[in-house]
Amino acid sequence: MIPYIRLNFLIACFVLPVLVFGNHYHSVTINKGDNLTLLLKKYKLGVHNCNQSLFKQINDIKTTDVLHANKKYFLPVKIYKYDGRSIRSTLGISNLEIAKKIEAYNLDIQKKGIRKTNYKTSKILWVPEEFLSCDKPELTKSEKSDAKSDSEESKSDHEKSETTEERTTNDYTAKSVFKNTGIKKLKVPLMGKPFEDVWIEDYSLKGHVYYIISGHGGPDPGAVYKNNGVTYCEDEYAYDVSLRLARNLMQHGAVVHMIVEDDNGIRDEKALKCDCTEKLHSGHKIPRSQKERLRQRAYSVNTLYAKYKKQGYKIQKAIEIHVDSRNESKRQDVFFYYNKNDKKGKPLAEKVQKVFESKYDQHQKNRGYHGYIEDRNIYMVRNLRPTTLFIELANIRNPKDQERLLYYYNRQALANWLFEGIK
Repeated sequence: MIPYIRLNFLIACFVLPVLVFGNHYHSVTINKGDNLTLLLKKYKLGVHNCNQSLFKQINDIKTTDVLHANKKYFLPVKIYKYDGRSIRSTLGISNLEIAKKIEAYNLDIQKKGIRKTNYKTSKILWVPEEFLSCDKPELTKSEKSDAKSDSEESKSDHEKSETTEERTTNDYTAKSVFKNTGIKKLKVPLMGKPFEDVWIEDYSLKGHVYYIISGHGGPDPGAVYKNNGVTYCEDEYAYDVSLRLARNLMQHGAVVHMIVEDDNGIRDEKALKCDCTEKLHSGHKIPRSQKERLRQRAYSVNTLYAKYKKQGYKIQKAIEIHVDSRNESKRQDVFFYYNKNDKKGKPLAEKVQKVFESKYDQHQKNRGYHGYIEDRNIYMVRNLRPTTLFIELANIRNPKDQERLLYYYNRQALANWLFEGIK
């Protein structure tokens, strides 16, 4: 649990239309295992691009891939001295709808124990910056309609909106999204709680189709490593990174199909429990025979590819994610396979590789990046119709490489960097 935030009660000594406490923003100390998504959700803040940008801006950081434990961060929530009359007079605004949102927010976080006192009696008002910076006071008619659906004062409309937004990953199609660009959030149960709310940040990948294939699964765990009584299975870590990548793609309007599915959802644990519950996205069991498994997945991807091509989609890519197993002494950076017979295959691999090179230069300047790209005549590279990128994340047996897999923030960084290169 994140400890309750201690407010700084030093009043600004210069004159403002309203009095703001201390450094203006609520501060929190990060516990081990916390990430930005969980942090925003805990404080009932929207997990969308605007809040993420505000978080980076007020904390003067360039990335939220890693939040450091025991370090203080500021939330995009300003602290005002309530004037005892109204929220609008306190903030110097005239917009009643925004004032109601702020009031509902303060009552909600008090009810849930996030703050201990009522804003009217304590004279301390919490104001999420998103209500002022992300929501525009002057709205178009369509935006007003969206705002009404999101308003806490319109419960029936809100429930209707939530029903509209309930999608599974495989329902995330052009019909359900691209013909309704007013949708701001999708509910994707496959991601698991607390990641099932997928906020649409933009539609920059509108018209793109991605097939995310996590290696192995079902009766085949892939590479297995045992250490100190704990078993680490390739398919679990490949699946977690795959889900995180799929979520990133969805946030930018892409059609995404997870070809292998499990009910685990995104997990932040270090030791991801091995199981055999994975299945094909269509619900079919994964065969024991390796040859049948590969044929099943290729057939599934190619069938979907033909359907989307017929509908006019021109950009389709398959991303297959694995974890390698080599000698324990061998460190292995992320590397890539492509199909030389696909003219788009090598350029895609090179773009992603360049992102990893730049990230290593930024985060591990003295180490260097030694991942490579290579044409490989393996089944899933040569038999898929979409442009295919085959990825090996790490050597599961090497202690240093394991850090890339075991820590959730490293798995998220892998997904983020893959997304950046693929996009």
